[in-house]
Amino acid sequence: MKVRLGAALACAAVLISAGAAPAQTTMAPTAVPVVGPTASATKAPGMTPDATPAPGGAMMTMPMPAGTLAIDARGLTARRTATGFTLGGQAEVKDGCQGARFDFFPGRIFPPQYNLDQFRRPGTMGMMCIQKVMWVTAAPRAVVASKTQRTVTVHTQKRAYAVPIR
Repeated sequence: MKVRLGAALACAAVLISAGAAPAQTTMAPTAVPVVGPTASATKAPGMTPDATPAPGGAMMTMPMPAGTLAIDARGLTARRTATGFTLGGQAEVKDGCQGARFDFFPGRIFPPQYNLDQFRRPGTMGMMCIQKVMWVTAAPRAVVASKTQRTVTVHTQKRAYAVPIR
């Protein structure tokens, strides 16, 4: 038993010392030239020279992971726009740190269906929240659709709603 423990400690010491940076020998700061971004630094590998980054110079981000379905919904609306419609309404969630959004349901292509998902809002990551069921306003979602579509289906834990597009 002592041999195994000694071998494990020796192995850990070797791994830690191999990953450590070399010791600094001087205390005086060294001057480092300041270099600004170049045109090649703003483009991702594999992009053609005529390709441009996201509009407004924004960084591309990964989409948020799908959350769990909201408990229920109320006041669901689908307002027609020039290019499709905008989904809106309220969702019943498990606590005040949760937000709600409409996510595309990948099982059906036409007619499109959406899940009303609850997710932990980014500003509340380190907070403890009281488990109290409450209603929150869901983030509106703009959807591109044809003029012939008359309803859209929204799923929650309790049921599915057929929302007329007006």
